[in-house]
Amino acid sequence: MVRIPKAAEIVANELRRQIIRGVLAEGTALPPESALMARFGVSRPTLREAIRLLESEGLMRISRGARGGALVQRPSTELATRYLALILQVENTSLAEIYRVHALIEPAAVRVVAESRSPNAAAELRACLAQGRENIDNDIMFGTDTARFRNKLIELAGIQTLTLLASVLDDILERCWGSVMATAGQQADTDQIKRRGLRSFEKLIELIEAGDGDGAEAHWRKHTASVQKTLQKWLESKRVVDLLDD
Repeated sequence: MVRIPKAAEIVANELRRQIIRGVLAEGTALPPESALMARFGVSRPTLREAIRLLESEGLMRISRGARGGALVQRPSTELATRYLALILQVENTSLAEIYRVHALIEPAAVRVVAESRSPNAAAELRACLAQGRENIDNDIMFGTDTARFRNKLIELAGIQTLTLLASVLDDILERCWGSVMATAGQQADTDQIKRRGLRSFEKLIELIEAGDGDGAEAHWRKHTASVQKTLQKWLESKRVVDLLDD
């Protein structure tokens, strides 16, 4: 059975199309309600329902006050991140599964970074590495810094779609890795693990500087597999839903 869209959905679809195509620019206020009602041939409640739909999608921001109204805003990955995190929590997803996603993506991204010979890549990665060294005695912060280094690898590949898709998991990975390192640090001496990880990061940066795509990818595949094996117990035992309490 074909579902006929409601009037509010039709109005929202048209306004959404204009926002996406840039006809309605970010920060632009919508025309007065009376003008929109006349244009679309709808009632005030229908128009307001359409605007609420767009607000729920993060495409509209309602400004209160005498000069208030509906303001256009660009879609944000923050909304997608929150919703994905909710789904992962409901599905009782383990942190091991989040890690496996990155373990599949990162080695290929590393090859792209190395072969692109970006003049800024090594410097940006070393800045992340320096932050990790500074926080090596703080398990949560070190774990977060480690995740940021890995997120940076994907960002530096310069593939917009990949960066966008991965960015939805960025915050989850950072919180995940901080939580895992904190738990591991409470149950075992992780000092050697952390120092070995930093040395591996440094070696990767050297391979990227040399433009060695094959070597960088092979090294990072070995690194991710080693980390997964070392931290498997803590990755499997923790769930995305556990991050709510951290």
